[in-house]
Amino acid sequence: MKKAALLALTLAGLSTGATAGEISVSTTLGFESRYIFRGIQFAETSVQPAVEISYGGFYGGAWFNLPVGDDDLVATPGGEELDLYAGYSAALGDGWSFDVGVTYYTFPDLASGFFDIFEEDGDGLGANTVEMFAGLSLDAPLSPSVYVYRDFMFDTFTIEGGVSHSVPLAEKTSVDLGGSLGYVIDDDTGGDYLYGAATADVSYALTDDASIAAGVRYGGSDIAGGSFIDDSIAGTTKSSGFWYGLSISASF
Repeated sequence: MKKAALLALTLAGLSTGATAGEISVSTTLGFESRYIFRGIQFAETSVQPAVEISYGGFYGGAWFNLPVGDDDLVATPGGEELDLYAGYSAALGDGWSFDVGVTYYTFPDLASGFFDIFEEDGDGLGANTVEMFAGLSLDAPLSPSVYVYRDFMFDTFTIEGGVSHSVPLAEKTSVDLGGSLGYVIDDDTGGDYLYGAATADVSYALTDDASIAAGVRYGGSDIAGGSFIDDSIAGTTKSSGFWYGLSISASF
């Protein structure tokens, strides 16, 4: 598990598009004071490294959550997570583009193995899940996008919309703003909920292919209690609130 040497860094998804016939590698390394996913807190202070490889419109990558300290809690023991994903994106014309793919969510610190999946009927061997996604985005002011997700293990359907905007401050510095709003539909009665988040980062370009960023976030959900774990052991009684992050990213 990563420790103090990485505390000044955070995930800032640098995504560098590759032209046809080119292989592009993007890397990120960061620190977040809270790990909140779709409005629910899964861990507190965490290091979040990632790597992505793309070729033309095809891409694939790995994203990690590595909690810092022994008191970082969550909905899973230790809060460690490894997500593997792959997809394809392409332009549709008139500023529109689409994106489709699949994500495999795994939790290395659980007793279950890498290939053990979760099933609500109790026949599954572990906690890992598979989720398909598809999205549309528009090259326009605020860069609007909308995505749909289907988790086949938890039987949930998620719709999420997002916007973003970058405000240049100087030749190499900008303020990057973002916002998202989503709704989770659970096949089980009473499991539906609304969530959202807003982010603001100051980014500085170190080179043409590397940058650093620091910023604040606010997010949460309308779930009562706001978290899977809602007691003093977790050190928090809600997931809604502010947190911060620092980041470095580079592409090759």
